[in-house]
Amino acid sequence: MPDPFASALDVIFHAPGSEAAEHTSVYGVHSPGVRIIRGRNEQMARLGDGQIITGSIIIEIRKSDVAELMDGDTLIVGAISETEEFVPAEELRLTGEAVSDAEGLTSTIGAEPVNPSR
Repeated sequence: MPDPFASALDVIFHAPGSEAAEHTSVYGVHSPGVRIIRGRNEQMARLGDGQIITGSIIIEIRKSDVAELMDGDTLIVGAISETEEFVPAEELRLTGEAVSDAEGLTSTIGAEPVNPSR
């Protein structure tokens, strides 16, 4: 019998709001066909007498797509064309330490855009 949590994740990670991506580890291992869900974690910070809002990108990935995420890994985020080809649009570098969900089916990790001029 299929795992009901894994089946529900398949639906969530292919729903609107999810994105196609390709993962490359810091060791050069390439994983195409990855699905991600991107979120934002905004926090208020004090700067003198004022406040600023700092934001960071949060990425959620199924462990069935990428078993282990590490600080420094990269994601190329894009879309799947009508001809079923991956079309890259943006590069993200993963930051921090990945955190697993309670069932061990997904990992959540921070990310930052990679400056294309570097």
